[in-house]
Amino acid sequence: MEEQKAKHNEEQQNKSQQRRNLWGSLFTEGELEAGDNKGLADAIRQMNIDGRWFFHQIPLLLLILGGLLLIVTNRYQSQQEMIEKEKLEQDVEDWRYRSLTRSSELTTRTRQSQIEERLRQMGDSLLKAPTEPPFTINPNE
Repeated sequence: MEEQKAKHNEEQQNKSQQRRNLWGSLFTEGELEAGDNKGLADAIRQMNIDGRWFFHQIPLLLLILGGLLLIVTNRYQSQQEMIEKEKLEQDVEDWRYRSLTRSSELTTRTRQSQIEERLRQMGDSLLKAPTEPPFTINPNE
């Protein structure tokens, strides 16, 4: 009977120690001073992580994975939209300059002096610039 109680107490202490290791530090001060470095497998074994733990964490892992996927796709999409916006802004600026150039050329070509010059160069036109005004303004009237 005494042996069973002692064994039971020892098992409880082992379980308690495992729980403390799961939430607390993996290494005690003595282990760090002794320089006993444990690998990842030893740390996982000490934390008592097994397949059941991972199985219970699948929904959380899927949520984290889904969140990461959303973040990555959102960033990629926003970068693509920013690239498209910059391209369209460049096109708009290019078309503004073209429009300004065409407007300037049209203004230059439709000036009266330019039209008269072209008519003189053609030589066969009967149109000539008038030498006297179409009517006179008398200030006394």
